Amino acid sequence: MRTIGFARKNLLLTVGALVALASNGNTASAAEISGVKLPDQVSVAGKNLKLNGAGLRQATILKINVYAAGLYLENSSNDGEAIANSNQIKSIEMVFMRDVSAKQMAEEFQEGFEKNCVAGCAELKGDLTKLQGLMKDLKKGDSMAFHFLADGVAVMIRGQKVGSVGDKAFSHQLIRCWIGKNPPNAGLKEGFLAGKK
Repeated sequence: MRTIGFARKNLLLTVGALVALASNGNTASAAEISGVKLPDQVSVAGKNLKLNGAGLRQATILKINVYAAGLYLENSSNDGEAIANSNQIKSIEMVFMRDVSAKQMAEEFQEGFEKNCVAGCAELKGDLTKLQGLMKDLKKGDSMAFHFLADGVAVMIRGQKVGSVGDKAFSHQLIRCWIGKNPPNAGLKEGFLAGKK
């Protein structure tokens, strides 16, 4: 009887573990925002980054959806300044919901950088110009990602690396375009920071 009870207990523990794994697998598959699915984690430079939060980039007073995006971090945080200043690897993954030209993207970065850079801004303008030069025309459904690394920012378009820009200082300043004091729209920053302003 003891052997049967022990075996049954083990079987129940195994089934329970499998159920837990299955449910974790389902919840970890993707996050969805306005019909766009974003993964719950991404791998960058050998690190697994978890989705910290997601939001929509909206343009004009009509709140036209431009892209859905997620902020991925090694260590979750609701503090935009702490995230920007940290040396952890970070990534912003974007899926476009409408066509956007390379010129429009370049202008967005110019404005975002000018409104949010807090240190060494004049020295970093050359890096910003290089970043603007990497932009391409994007179609609805295209993806773009920015990997914020210890030695700069890697730019990915449609899953392909198109270049790297700057150093750690530029990496810390560029991410402020999304989570600095003057983000493109408040909802995007709040989404990235899981509802925190």
